[in-house]
Amino acid sequence: MVYKAQSINGFTAEISASAFEELKKNPYVKSIKMEMDVKLFLQDSVPMVNATLIFPIKVNGTNLTGNGQTVCIVDTGINYSHADLGGCLGPESSGCRVLGGYAFNNPYNTSNVTDIMDDNGHGTHVAGIVGANGSITGVAPGVNFVSAKACGPTPACGTQAIIDSVNWCVGNASRYNISVISMSLGGGSYTGYCDSEDTDMTNAIDLAIARNITVVVATGNAGLTTQISWPACIRNSTAVSSTTKADAISSFSNRNNITTVLAPGSNITSTSKNGGTEINSGTS
Repeated sequence: MVYKAQSINGFTAEISASAFEELKKNPYVKSIKMEMDVKLFLQDSVPMVNATLIFPIKVNGTNLTGNGQTVCIVDTGINYSHADLGGCLGPESSGCRVLGGYAFNNPYNTSNVTDIMDDNGHGTHVAGIVGANGSITGVAPGVNFVSAKACGPTPACGTQAIIDSVNWCVGNASRYNISVISMSLGGGSYTGYCDSEDTDMTNAIDLAIARNITVVVATGNAGLTTQISWPACIRNSTAVSSTTKADAISSFSNRNNITTVLAPGSNITSTSKNGGTEINSGTS
């Protein structure tokens, strides 16, 4: 399987050991890197973080519910037909809240490679936490969404597809008014900043920050107390860990001294890809 990168002059491929050796000798190949093992991480959180106290506040006549803003969710896609997420895919003028997106053909993706419809469920659950508005209420119920589908249908994700997704979000920020990129995924474990681990990802996140786009990344669910996952360990990302409803750190939650935010992540009710809601836990 071969996937041509859209943000850099490169490609990903599954190759034999002999082909790998031949590529290393090719004078036209600048560098080769292995795909990192990256996996996905997972309405009670809204009152717990006092978001409901913010909703009535107005700035320039607009309530602070996310109205006019868009979150780019790098994940498994979004069930855009879910009523709590707008019920459709299309421009805001049509009443839709999922405005668009792109499905990247990552090495692990075996279905829906041309559609941002969620075929795993993780992305839909994350979107509901961000901004569901219907049977449940997310943290920013007025926000819109775009989907950069880099993962699914399994919990595995393609590293290059994730990098390209961040670049796609940045490249389409003006078109969709994207102010936040959300990544509830990661791999590896790092005690400190890891900007040199994959400079393509670091550069993509740095560019997002330079364009005034916040990049929020889950720290991981391995229960590590001194290490967090990549790309949450990149300096310019906002690394998010999980707490319980009793305001204690979740036992599964990775954290260390560069973790930026802790927020409710244990037994969170949010939108399901099959409609309705479901309960999941994680640093997502």
